[in-house]
Amino acid sequence: MKKVDLVLRHYNKIRPINCKVVSGDEDNLFTIEIVDNESKGLEVIKGDPVLIGTLNKDDSLNLAGGSVIGANKQNHKYILCKNEVLNISKEQEKRQYERFPTSLLGEIKYENSSDRASLYIKDFSYLGMGVYSSGDFNIDDKVDISIFLSNNVVTFDGSIVRKKINFGRNEYGIQIIHRDKNSMLSTQAQLNNLVQNERNLIHRQLINAKSTI
Repeated sequence: MKKVDLVLRHYNKIRPINCKVVSGDEDNLFTIEIVDNESKGLEVIKGDPVLIGTLNKDDSLNLAGGSVIGANKQNHKYILCKNEVLNISKEQEKRQYERFPTSLLGEIKYENSSDRASLYIKDFSYLGMGVYSSGDFNIDDKVDISIFLSNNVVTFDGSIVRKKINFGRNEYGIQIIHRDKNSMLSTQAQLNNLVQNERNLIHRQLINAKSTI
C-alpha cells in the first residue's frame, strides 16, 4: 500500500478516498493523487466540495473543507483548495454558530413544487448550510431540501439568504426553518450524529492506512 497523506470525503463515493500530496501548500492550494485504485467510479466536477482528513502528530484527527479546482483524471490527480467556512449569525442573538464542512449529495425544490434540482452540500449547521445547485433560485425563496445519507434521507425546510456564482455554479446560503423548538433540537441532534459518524469513519481509515504502510 502506498503512503497515505490524507483522505478525501466526496459525495460521489461511499467510503473516504486515500490520497497522497504531490505538491503545494496543504493549508492553501495543493495537488493530490488518489492511490490504491480508489478513483474507480469517481465523478468530479470543478468546484465540488470535499472533506479533507489528516492526522496530527499525536494521531488525532484534523478535518477541513475544500473544493476541487482542477483535475487530471487520467493520472488521478486533483488540485484542491482549502475553504473558509462562513458562519450565518442568528438574527435575534447576533451570535456565530459553528458550521461543519462536508461533502453530501441531495435535492432541492421550491416549496409546494415537484420539480427537483441536484444539491451539493459543502457545509452546514443546525441553522443553515452552504450549497451548490443546478437549480436557479432567488433570495427569500422558500425551498424544500433532501439530503442523502448512507442509509436514510433527511429533509428540511429552508429559505435562500445568499446567492452567487462560484466555479461557474450557483452557490447558495440556505437558512433552515424550524417550526418549533422540538424541530430545532431534532435537527441539531441529526447533524451532531452525522458529524460524529463522519469523523469516526475518516479517522479510522487514516489510522488503518498508517498501520498498513
